[in-house]
Amino acid sequence: MKVFRLVFVVMLLYISSASAFSLDGSLSTLYEVSKDKGEDSEGLWENYLSIDNAKILDPYVGVNFYGRYAYDTEADDDYTDIYSAYLDYSSFQDTFQAKVGRFLYVGNRFLTLNGAQVTVRTDYLFGATVFAGKPEFFDADGKHVNEKYRYTGDRFYGGRIFLNGVKNTSGFISYTRETDGGDTLQELLGVGAGHRLDISEDFFIKADGRVEYDTEENVIYKSIARVSVDYKKLRLLGDITTYDVEDGTSYEDELIISNFSTGKQERYAFTVQYALTPNITPYQSTVFSRIELPAGLVENGEIYKLGVDLNYFKEVGVNANLEGYYYNSLISNAKGGSFIIDWSLNKKTRLSFEAEVLRLENSKGEDNVYSLYVEAVYDVLKDITVTAYAENNQETRYLPENRYGLKATYSF
Repeated sequence: MKVFRLVFVVMLLYISSASAFSLDGSLSTLYEVSKDKGEDSEGLWENYLSIDNAKILDPYVGVNFYGRYAYDTEADDDYTDIYSAYLDYSSFQDTFQAKVGRFLYVGNRFLTLNGAQVTVRTDYLFGATVFAGKPEFFDADGKHVNEKYRYTGDRFYGGRIFLNGVKNTSGFISYTRETDGGDTLQELLGVGAGHRLDISEDFFIKADGRVEYDTEENVIYKSIARVSVDYKKLRLLGDITTYDVEDGTSYEDELIISNFSTGKQERYAFTVQYALTPNITPYQSTVFSRIELPAGLVENGEIYKLGVDLNYFKEVGVNANLEGYYYNSLISNAKGGSFIIDWSLNKKTRLSFEAEVLRLENSKGEDNVYSLYVEAVYDVLKDITVTAYAENNQETRYLPENRYGLKATYSF
């Protein structure tokens, strides 16, 4: 609490002197009430401060900050999270960049580094990045239970050499090592490449992929391959992802992908889109997955989706999506549909509505569940926005059964 107050006061003083230099960011406050069936209501007050590359020495040196302060009324406890706080230096045309402080590591959206990173781009079609610091995985906030956060070491360092300025082509090789007291926790070698092939004005193909190899376990830690084909109104998308994240049964030691697996997973996805008109785009998506369960059993799953995207924003300010889907596996089946609509009533007022209905079939029997979510956004002034929302769901999301809240955001 004391740390946050100090940081918060410093940042407010910083904002108050913004006239001396360029400053962009936002300050928001949110109060949410949630309640599960058979339990008492809980209140949570959250405050977020974001500063986006405020130029203290224009145009080269900037400050970035993103942090949260939350107070749980039920537990009578508060939480402070500083997700990023660093100085950033960028030379002309970004040929040299440096970060010092706490920043997000580019290879993992859950991992931050307390350290430094330097990037150099040359005129010889390549560039290089090196970094070093103390790693930290932020804990889940209680609303997201699909990820677990493992123990981190005391040092994390590495680098990447990448292609720079090559038309329609990307590529890199990378190395990272995480240690704790001299012992290696994880050492990864990575390679990736991508290319866009323009066959004609309305026909092009994009493909990219990357592989990370764990030298300690002698396994492919993660691999991704993606391809997209665009021809006039038709778009084809393909995606293959594999994981092998050691044994995920010990949640304190490993970062796993799902609560229900050992960390070994495969996913194959294929999507077809076709723009019937400038406003209507139907699509079909198929996903095949293989998950290794803690007992060693490999579980196969299939997901089939059929939907349509509607874009009438220019005509009446409306974007919408209608989708039906079917999931089939050995231990459970589900079928259902969802509807989403975003409506800009005018320049100041926006409404959103989401609905989902599912029929679940598993060893416990059959059940119908649903979720409803509504949100209203109003721009009170040019820089002040107020948002009100409410949700009622029956286990379709990893969230409380009922929740509603009010949020105010000031953008500067």
